[in-house]
Amino acid sequence: MNLYYMILAGGIGSRMKSPELPKQYIKVCNEPIIVRTVRNFEDFGTFRGGVICCPVEWIEYTKALLLEYGIASSSVSVIPGGKNRNNSVKNGCRFLNKTFNIGEDDIVLTHDAVRPFIDARIIKDNINAASEFGAANTVMPVYDSIIRSSTGDFFNEHLKRSELFRVQTPQSFRLSELSNLINSLSETELENYTDVASIFADRGYRVKLVQGDDSNIKITTPFDLAVADTIVKNRP
Repeated sequence: MNLYYMILAGGIGSRMKSPELPKQYIKVCNEPIIVRTVRNFEDFGTFRGGVICCPVEWIEYTKALLLEYGIASSSVSVIPGGKNRNNSVKNGCRFLNKTFNIGEDDIVLTHDAVRPFIDARIIKDNINAASEFGAANTVMPVYDSIIRSSTGDFFNEHLKRSELFRVQTPQSFRLSELSNLINSLSETELENYTDVASIFADRGYRVKLVQGDDSNIKITTPFDLAVADTIVKNRP
């Protein structure tokens, strides 16, 4: 079994209010977010290869950034992403299948570029879960009470908190099955699904839930960026 990772870096940072620099390239305590993210996978040490899917116009910038911060170009490749998340996954699968001799048991971890605090325990648990079940999704329990409103104006339904989870990443899969599934989808399906684990679940696969971590945040707003700075400054 070989291991691969796929970093999804297609965001442009509209909610970050950073028009000149996509959010994944903003620095947290003097290091770009995407560099912190990739380094966590590289430091884990057992991945055969990695791929970053980013906007075409940022490919050379990303390559130079990785080199500047000491991440070897031989271990992680930078390729064009797609027009949406699932098309980026599709491009990443195509690249990995073309570049490596993929076996049926090989595993790929797909991860948001702007979740820079993933740790070794989450990575290991994803590998184990995907190896056993074929698909895994990192989640956290919901602590707040949750309601549903069909209009956004009035209360319709109270949802059972114990059955609800917040989705994080990685989402991890047997690479051969991910490739087959993502290539079977129409363009409409690729646009409508917000994440790959949902596709697996809808197609009848069992998706094993992996415990995430409160620090495994997705940095999308200026508030998130302030939280990220605090996390870095308070780590041992």
